[in-house]
Amino acid sequence: MLNIYSRSDAAEGAMSAVHPIEPDEGGESGWCDITPEMVWIDLYTPDREEEHYVEGVVGLNLPTREDMEEIEFSSRLYVDDGAAFMTAQLAFHGGQDQLQSGPVTFVLHEEHLITIRYIDPKSFSIFADRVVRQPDLCSYPAEAFGNLLDVLIDRTADLLERASGMVEGISSRIFAPKKGRNLEKVLRELGGCQSDTARIRDSLVSLGRLLLYARGLPLDLIGTKEAYDAFHEHLRTLEKDVSSLNDHAAFVSGNIAYLHEAALGMINLEQNTTIKIVSVASVAFLPPTLIASLYGMNFEYMPELHQPWAYPVVVGAMIASAVGPLVWFRIKGWL
Repeated sequence: MLNIYSRSDAAEGAMSAVHPIEPDEGGESGWCDITPEMVWIDLYTPDREEEHYVEGVVGLNLPTREDMEEIEFSSRLYVDDGAAFMTAQLAFHGGQDQLQSGPVTFVLHEEHLITIRYIDPKSFSIFADRVVRQPDLCSYPAEAFGNLLDVLIDRTADLLERASGMVEGISSRIFAPKKGRNLEKVLRELGGCQSDTARIRDSLVSLGRLLLYARGLPLDLIGTKEAYDAFHEHLRTLEKDVSSLNDHAAFVSGNIAYLHEAALGMINLEQNTTIKIVSVASVAFLPPTLIASLYGMNFEYMPELHQPWAYPVVVGAMIASAVGPLVWFRIKGWL
């Protein structure tokens, strides 16, 4: 899918509208003509025809999906043919219980901002809606790039807040009274929170590297000196946001590790309590079992066998031998 966001009335310097243009709107070939007024070109799961078309118009070799998945620094952040290619790993909800993540490439050219993605983070639809309502957010490529990153970071902060809230809820359940507490389920939920937090931290690290690289881009990719200074100031603000979110993500990750250990400790305590009860019961019933076994032997000559007082005495001895250890354990504080 190819969406192109364009300034209208650009010849007069007006910014009255920014709207997506579908490929079948213009030209006999079914493709619209890309002009410098078309600031943001968004390639979402593009086919080869769309990629070749954009490459031919802007004169750039766009990275393939395989190129975007490379993890080397030189493959993710570089300048080629007068354009900056920057790839970031973004966390997003992909219709699964846990967060998903995938690469998005930003190509910053002096005339266009091109985004290439095979994932659908909600941030892109949010920014597209804002651009339609506020065209000045996309007045030139560098500004569109900075404002899009702003939305991406804001959305990542929302995901982190959600994960933090889930961890707080799990914490209250771990230390709640034992009744109704399902620690096995708690451990599974903590594993899910840790997975989400790891993807968020990976996204923040990737965005931090991208911002640091973008601040070193040359002036000719940004535009005027005034635009260059504004762009740098915006990126510095975003870097501070990413740094603070990284700190918070580290705190959440540490809290998850603590709660994981606490849940395992609670499970061990419950198991120890069960084992203690079984051990006490075993010790308490061992002497009565010994007495019962003794008088259950089939010897012909047993002095108490035919005595009328034998049964109550033996029963009393069994009770006393069971109560005695329990009293002793209670005195020692073992119960």
